[in-house]
Amino acid sequence: MTVWEVRYTSVNDYAMVVSLDDHDSLTGRFRIDGTPKNWTDRPLVGFADSTRRKNKRPPADISAMVPGALVLSERAKDAMGPFLSQFGQLLELDCDGTGEIRYFYNVTNVVPCVDVERSQKTQLGDVKMESFDDALVPKEAAIFKDPSTLKVRIYINDAGKAIIDPLIASAKLTGIECGSLVPLRG
Repeated sequence: MTVWEVRYTSVNDYAMVVSLDDHDSLTGRFRIDGTPKNWTDRPLVGFADSTRRKNKRPPADISAMVPGALVLSERAKDAMGPFLSQFGQLLELDCDGTGEIRYFYNVTNVVPCVDVERSQKTQLGDVKMESFDDALVPKEAAIFKDPSTLKVRIYINDAGKAIIDPLIASAKLTGIECGSLVPLRG
């Protein structure tokens, strides 16, 4: 069985989502730890981009914001939301105060399946390149995180990839890929 990483495409191609409220950033509102979040309001976000007009990057349907999370447009939520919601939360964000809603995808399905002892590690002992215990990887379609990498990775198994790839293709969504794993920087 193969485990894939669900990730946004290059931040050089599309504008990144950023918090417009320093308090949200300082209090860790967007911290990813595999637990559900309970927001009572919509955090205010915008798109960071170069100020030089010729280098403007467009927003993608799935955008980067913080490692280990995705931000979805309304189109992306409509296409993938029913599948993604089974494994986490789609939390509303207020984009630039314009009334446009984006969705912060917080994966809460945590499955301990990385064999930390067999994985490559950084000098500090953090997992750099995962080695999975196949017996512990979900067999049914799933998006998940592992405790050893939950702050930086979102995983999907083969059965899940077989569901999500056609959703992405049929909606022609930009900014997302289910790619092979690459070593974490460390």
